[in-house]
Amino acid sequence: MATRTSNRYGKITVTNRAIKNVAGLALRDCYGVDGGRVTDIQTDENKIYMTMRLYLKFGVSPDAVTASIRDAVKYAVEQFTGMRLMVLNLNVGGIR
Repeated sequence: MATRTSNRYGKITVTNRAIKNVAGLALRDCYGVDGGRVTDIQTDENKIYMTMRLYLKFGVSPDAVTASIRDAVKYAVEQFTGMRLMVLNLNVGGIR
């Protein structure tokens, strides 16, 4: 599925797979993360709604890590697409 948006540079088409890849790379670079992936992505006009499942490393603060993930993924996805990440649901699957 592809998302279409437009900005001052023109009309842009971005596939959901590309958005998932960008979000996954941002997730991988976050401290305290031991794996994860995007499980669901929906788009509506210039808005993105995303759900991720992730695993945390043992001994880290879940609140701090998830706050860091939210900031990193939001920034990466919004910079890549030019769209707004409205909702980012994080499901912690466990600690490794």
